[in-house]
Amino acid sequence: MTNTLNLAWQISEVIPTLPTGEDAKMLYDSLPEQVRVGLRYDEGSQTIIGSTPFASVNLDIEAQKYGARTPNLRDLSRPEVMRIAKDKYYIDSRNLVARSEEDSFSKNNSLLKTICGLVEAKDGTVKFPFMIEGFNFVPNPEDKTGYGLSIVAGPDFNVIQDERFEGKYSGKRFTEVDESGIPLFDKNGTRRWSAKDNGLSKLYLDGDLNLRSLSSYLANSGGSGRVVFLMGAKGAQNSLQKYISELKTAEQEANTHNSRIVAEAIDRLKHN
Repeated sequence: MTNTLNLAWQISEVIPTLPTGEDAKMLYDSLPEQVRVGLRYDEGSQTIIGSTPFASVNLDIEAQKYGARTPNLRDLSRPEVMRIAKDKYYIDSRNLVARSEEDSFSKNNSLLKTICGLVEAKDGTVKFPFMIEGFNFVPNPEDKTGYGLSIVAGPDFNVIQDERFEGKYSGKRFTEVDESGIPLFDKNGTRRWSAKDNGLSKLYLDGDLNLRSLSSYLANSGGSGRVVFLMGAKGAQNSLQKYISELKTAEQEANTHNSRIVAEAIDRLKHN
């Protein structure tokens, strides 16, 4: 007999959190104004409200400084993330999907042109449709027809070409996804995939747990959107231990300070 239950425990690979807490304002303020469009910070709840792929991409860079990240397409099908979204929120991934050289929504064409150039530079060719990851957005005041942003490839820029991103598969059902997060279509699946048939779109998990790649307007944000942050289970445990240690240190310093004040007060009374 031991002090633990010998059962088939399920270990979480990641620990998710909503953008709520003392550091939420710092994260919100880290975003350039053009990236912050559609989002707002609620002082009362210390929460970033709203979500766009712009925010998810750039907040990922900030989160990585602290051992965390925002979700990619694969993360959107993790049970830990789906539990947060279910019946409450939509959650954007830090990916974009391109399906053609031009978008019927013209605001996306400047970004799309740059994306195609980055993909060609990396792979030597451009084959649609494809998903990208490992990039960020920077303000571009010269962009008058788009979002006022340029896209810049990072050292981990990655391109995944897959036929399943094509619009003809919109409406297909699935339950499981592959290692990249792309649906494995199954007519008896419990979830649904939705996709547009041209141009550029984001990828997001909706509150009904379906995956969507329909939205053309990348700066569109609603009150039910949330940028979710993820941390590996070990990293989260280390962060918690560090936080507890900091609290204990602060408590000890406060006790020492208070003891000194009391001692000084008693000493003054003795000499009066």
